[in-house]
Amino acid sequence: MSDLKYIILDKIKQNIVCENVEVNNKSHLHQHHAQSPKNNNSHFEVIISSAELKKLKIVDAHKKIYTILNEEMKNIIHSLEIKIN
Repeated sequence: MSDLKYIILDKIKQNIVCENVEVNNKSHLHQHHAQSPKNNNSHFEVIISSAELKKLKIVDAHKKIYTILNEEMKNIIHSLEIKIN
């Protein structure tokens, strides 16, 4: 399991009140795509159960997560799929 997965998990847990959060590295599904970084830490899925986020418009909830992961999004993560329950 990648360290980045745990960094994402920790940052979300530190900044959002959530009942459950799951982070899945989906990079292996994109390894043959021409534009995909070859670092195995490029594509992630976040599944989060959070009353705090459910109160927000979906765009605002996603913005909040992107802001929390700003450095990782700029430098490492190529794609982030967010599912809010």
